[in-house]
Amino acid sequence: MASVEIIAPNGLIPPRLKSAVGELTGAHRREVYSVAGEHMANIVRAYIRSIVPQNHRTAESFTPAATPTGHLEKAARNTIFKATQNGATVQITSPGITRAFHPLNVRMKGKLLTIPARPSPEAYGKRAREVAITERLFFAQTRSGVKMLATSDDLAASISRAIRNRPARPQRPTRPGRGGEPKRESNIRPVFWLREAVTVPQKRNILPSDATLQREAVAGVARGVRAVFATNGVSVK
Repeated sequence: MASVEIIAPNGLIPPRLKSAVGELTGAHRREVYSVAGEHMANIVRAYIRSIVPQNHRTAESFTPAATPTGHLEKAARNTIFKATQNGATVQITSPGITRAFHPLNVRMKGKLLTIPARPSPEAYGKRAREVAITERLFFAQTRSGVKMLATSDDLAASISRAIRNRPARPQRPTRPGRGGEPKRESNIRPVFWLREAVTVPQKRNILPSDATLQREAVAGVARGVRAVFATNGVSVK
């Protein structure tokens, strides 16, 4: 499970506010950063939840029947904060959340990755073993050697293969015929492409911008200072 950390350290605080925090005891500074951390965590959660509808369009573009993965909702729920007397940290734990800051290079040692094929609504956001419960999947490959897990309209043949526990003979998927019309060479349908590695492009907008995070960090610290003064009656020079 990947995670990212958003840090609100002393270095982000304007001089006047930093001077006020510096006059506080260590325990009171921790209270300040606890308020700041909670504020930033709430901002991150609200932002993530706000982009869920537009992110759902990714699933719909894959195929209208695709079910969203719910990764962003889980990321919002898995957003926590920690505070010390020197700063606050917001941690978001969710698969793929590090895409906000750099591309993801995904590789599984000794295994092939399963990439949902379009259009395969049953495959989007699921593992091959989950799909295999309802779909008869078998190994196939294209003429050029591209590997896949596929299903066939001829379920009897698939069931027979499963009973005999024999590997499927490599089949060829649909390829264009004359005039751009599809030419059927078999009735198999790719469900998952099999890859040794994939690179998932960066998607910075799945988390708030750097400017927003810095602004809200300062706002959170200011809110924390006010809360400490009001609750503890602490004064500063």
